[in-house]
Amino acid sequence: MNVTAVLDHTALAALYRADHFFTGLYIEASRGTGRVVVPSLSMVAAERQVAGAGKHAASLRFAENVPFTAAHAVDAMDWTNVDWPVAHAAAIAWQAVRQGEPLTVLSLEPELYAGTGITPLNPT
Repeated sequence: MNVTAVLDHTALAALYRADHFFTGLYIEASRGTGRVVVPSLSMVAAERQVAGAGKHAASLRFAENVPFTAAHAVDAMDWTNVDWPVAHAAAIAWQAVRQGEPLTVLSLEPELYAGTGITPLNPT
């Protein structure tokens, strides 16, 4: 069974720092046994958090970069107390739920998602 993981800005920063879990997840994606999804706004936030992390995420060959769309914005408008990088990852998750596609949002700070209805997994 393939696993789809959405990496938020905190996870992208950890991947850039060569965290073992996130590196292993990316290796699985390179083998085709998993899927890594990277929200574009998470790349921007990761770059602001750790210089180089966003650029690294944008260059990942075996990751699917997802642009911020009007549909994501419509979902995010309901979350008035949620920061923009979190809103993008949460909106991707909600779209997947509506389409019946299982995925997991990974975050080192899952508390940032309060109010979105999404419960990210903190793998640490």
